[in-house]
Amino acid sequence: MTENRRIFLNIIATYGRSLFALACGLFTGRWLLMSLGEVDYGLFGVVGGLSGFIGFISSLIAAAVGRFYTFAIGQARVSGAEGLEECRKWFNTAVLLHTVIPVALMVCGYPIGEYAIRNGWIFIPADRMEACLWVFRFSCLSCFLGLVTVPFNAMYGAKQYIAELTVYSFITTTLNVCFLYYMVTHPGDWLARYAFWGALLGIAPNLIIAYRAYQLFPECRFRRAYLWDWGRTKALFSYAGAQFFGCFSAMLRQQGIAILVNRYFKATRNADINVANSVAGHCFTLAGCMTGAFAPALTTARGAGDWTRMHGLAFRTCKIGVLLVFLFALPMMLEVDLVLKLWLKDPPQYAAMLCLFFLIGTICERVAWGHSLALNANGKIWGYQLAVGIVNFAIFPITWLLLALTRDIATIGVTFVLVMIGNAVVLVIFARVLVAMGIRRWVFTVVLPLCLLAAVCLAVGALPRFLLAPTFWRLCITTATIEIVLVPTAWFLVLSKDERVYVREKLMLLIDRFRK
Repeated sequence: MTENRRIFLNIIATYGRSLFALACGLFTGRWLLMSLGEVDYGLFGVVGGLSGFIGFISSLIAAAVGRFYTFAIGQARVSGAEGLEECRKWFNTAVLLHTVIPVALMVCGYPIGEYAIRNGWIFIPADRMEACLWVFRFSCLSCFLGLVTVPFNAMYGAKQYIAELTVYSFITTTLNVCFLYYMVTHPGDWLARYAFWGALLGIAPNLIIAYRAYQLFPECRFRRAYLWDWGRTKALFSYAGAQFFGCFSAMLRQQGIAILVNRYFKATRNADINVANSVAGHCFTLAGCMTGAFAPALTTARGAGDWTRMHGLAFRTCKIGVLLVFLFALPMMLEVDLVLKLWLKDPPQYAAMLCLFFLIGTICERVAWGHSLALNANGKIWGYQLAVGIVNFAIFPITWLLLALTRDIATIGVTFVLVMIGNAVVLVIFARVLVAMGIRRWVFTVVLPLCLLAAVCLAVGALPRFLLAPTFWRLCITTATIEIVLVPTAWFLVLSKDERVYVREKLMLLIDRFRK
C-alpha cells in the first residue's frame, strides 16, 4: 500500500472512530449516571482521576517515542538497513524507559494515592471507601500496563497502521455500550465492577497490540546492547520535556479559566464553562484525527530530507483538519441554543454563548495545526513550545483584568479566542523560521479559502432559522443544508487541483475495494 493511500484510509478510519466514540459517549453518558447514581458517579471521576497525571506523562513520552521512530523510518528509506537498526535502537531505549518509569511511578505514587483515599484528602462516605480503593487500584493497573506497552503502540502510529487500531477502538466502544446497557437494566452496586471493566477494556487491546507489533515489525526486537543509551534517553526526555511545558500550560489555561469564573461568579457559572469545554473538546477530538494520519508521514518525510513533501502535507493538514471540524462546528454554531436544549433540557444560562466562542477559538488554533506537526517533525521544539506556553499563561492576567473591569462572563470567551489566535500566530512564525513554511502561501491557500467557505455555509445554513420553528427537525434540516453546501464548495474553493485529483483517486480505490 502506498503512503498516500494509507494516509487517506487513516483519515477515514480516525474520523469515523472519533464520530462513533462521540455518539456512543453522548448516548451512554446518561446510562452511566443512572447506573452509578450521583454520589458514585462523582467518586468514580475523582478517584479515577488520581492516576490521570500518569496517563498525561504516558501520552507525552509516547509522542516523543513515535517522533523518533518515524524519523528513523524516514532515514531507513535513504540508508536502508542502517536506518532500520537505528529504529530498533530507539525501540529498545523506549522499552527500558517504559519499564523503569511505570515501576517508579507505582512504587512512589500508589501508596500516596491509597493514603489520600483512606485519610480524608478526598471526601468519601465511609460505606464507599472499599469500593473507591478498588477503583483506584484498577485505574493504576490500567495506567501501568498502558505505559509498559507504549513502545509497541507508538510503532503502530509510526508505521501508519492506524486503521487496525481503529478496529480495536470500535470493538471496545461497542462492548462498553453493551456493558453500560446491562448496568442500567440490572441495578446494583456497580462502582468497583465498572472500574474493573474499564481497566479490562484498556488492558486487553494494549496487550494484543503489543503482541501484533512484535509479530509485524522487525524494528520491535529486543537487543540487550541497545537497552541503555544515555544520548537517546536524554533526547527522548528533552523532546517530551519541551512538549510537557506546552501541554501543561494548556491544561493550566483550562483550569485557570474555571478558577477565575469561580472567583468572580461563584460556582453557578462553572457549569457554563464545563458545557462549553465539553463541546469544544468534541471539536478538538475531530480535529485531532489529522494528527494520527499525517504526523507519521510528516516526520518520515523530514527524516528522509524531503522538505517539499513535508510542507505539502503540513498545509494539507491545516485544510483537511479544519474542513472535518466544519462538518460538526458550523451546524453547532448556528443551532447551539437548540442543541443544548435538546441535549440538557435546561442548559446553564451562558453556556450557548461560551460554546460559540470556544468553537471559534478551537478553529482559529487548528487552522495552523499543520505547522505544529512540521515543527514537531523537525525536532527543535523548545522555542515554539516555550512561546506557546507563554501565550497560554497570558490568559490569566488578561482575563483577570477584563473581568475586574467589566464583570461580564463574555470576557472569558473573548480572551479564549485571542489566546487561540495567539497560539496560531506563534506556530506560523516559528514554522517560517525553522522549517521554511511560507506565510503568504498559508494565508492565500488555507486561511482565506476557509474563511470564505465558512461565511457561505453559515449564510445558507441560517435560512431554516427564519422559516422553521426551533425543533429537532430544524436542527436536522440546518445540518443537512450546511453539509450539502460545504462539500461541493470546499471541493472547488479550498482544495487545489492536485488535492482534488488525490481525493478522487483515493475515493475510487476505496469504492473499488468495497465492490470486490
